[in-house]
Amino acid sequence: MKIRVAFVTNSSSVSYIVSWSPEIAEFIRLKSELYQGDVKKNRIYSLLTEDLIKNGKKQEIEENVVLSRKYGFMKKTECLYDASFEKPIDEVDFNTLDEGKLWAYIWGEYLVNARLALEFKGFGAVQVPRDLEAFQKKFCGKIVCSDCPHRETPRCFKRIQK
Repeated sequence: MKIRVAFVTNSSSVSYIVSWSPEIAEFIRLKSELYQGDVKKNRIYSLLTEDLIKNGKKQEIEENVVLSRKYGFMKKTECLYDASFEKPIDEVDFNTLDEGKLWAYIWGEYLVNARLALEFKGFGAVQVPRDLEAFQKKFCGKIVCSDCPHRETPRCFKRIQK
C-alpha cells in the first residue's frame, strides 16, 4: 500500500506526526500483559514500529531516541473505524486483515480518533497542517492576533502574507 508522506490537497485530508520511543514502548510491551494474545494490538504495534524504523526520522532529545514520521491521508475515503466493519470489532480477524486495511484502521481509529497514545505507551501523535503556507493564508486574521504566538515576530502570518 502506498503511504502518503506529504500533504494532499483535498479538504478532508489530514496529516499527523507519529512519534515512537523504542525503549519505553518495548519495555512496556515486554513487561506488561497489554499485548499478550491480542492479535490486533500486536499487528498494529508491528506495522507502526517497522514503518518508523524503516522510514522515520531518528532524533535524540535529551539522550532519548525518538523516531517520528508524518503521515497524510484522506479522512473520508482512506480511513476505517470500529464501525466500518460489518461485524463487531472484537469479531474481526486481524490475522487475515490485509496491510492496506490495517493502515486505514490505524489512521482512522488510532490517529483521527486519538487512541494511539492511550493504548500504545511510548507512542504519540499530533495533527499538523498538511500545508503550512495554505493554513496561514486561510486562517491569518481570523484568529485573535493578540493571542497568536507569532504576533510581531518574523513568523507572524500577516508579515508572511505581505
